[in-house]
This record gives sequence, C-alpha cells and structure tokens, in this order.
Amino acid sequence: MSYTDSYNRIAAQKRLKDYNILAFACKRAGKSRDEGRAYYSTGVLYDNLGKFKEAIKQYQKFLQVCRAIGDVHGEALAYNCIGVDFMKIGDIEPVYYNDAVTYHMKHKEIADVAGKFLAHINLGIIYN
Repeated sequence: MSYTDSYNRIAAQKRLKDYNILAFACKRAGKSRDEGRAYYSTGVLYDNLGKFKEAIKQYQKFLQVCRAIGDVHGEALAYNCIGVDFMKIGDIEPVYYNDAVTYHMKHKEIADVAGKFLAHINLGIIYN
C-alpha cells in the first residue's frame, strides 16, 4: 500500500504515533513479543511512506527484540526487511548495496528453506 494521497499519509502518521506508544507500553510491561510487533509494524508504515532509513531503525529494534526472546523466524524477517530497505536506498546511493548484501547473507544463514530461497533471489537482484 502506498501513501501518496494526503488522507492516507495522515492516517499513517497517526498509526505511527499509536505504535510508538504501544511499543513503549509493552517495553514497560515486559511484553517483549508485542513490543517487537509494534516495532515491525512501525517499520512497515515507514516503508509505505518511502522513509526507508527510518524503517531500518525500527526493523533493527525489532531484530534486537527477536534476538532477546530467541525468535529465529522474527530475526530472519528482520534481516530480510533491513536488507530490502538497504537495496531501495542503494538504488539512489550505491554504497548501501554492501549493507544490503550483509543483511541478506545473515538472512540466508538462519532462514528456513523458503527464506533461503528469498535471500538468494534478493542477492541475485543486487548483483544483477
């Protein structure tokens, strides 16, 4: 979903505030899994707004939570999301392709069969 019209952008901004409050509340309450979901959702919203560097920051927070609670599937998802965002930034500033490769390689190392396939596809896109 793209947020090109102002109504959807305003709605996305409201949801960003809601998720930030939710993440803070979950962190205080010790609900790590829900905190991670809030960070992930915030990253998706930033992606939809085209703010890839902000999305990466949220996905990195999600990654930290996943590592802390031992959620390997969430960790793989975070690596993929961060790698894809670095690919998008790399289209403008090619130096970021190196970061994309790093994160896709980490994704490939811990992913299941389908995740490994996806990581190889993303690496192929970068090297192409």
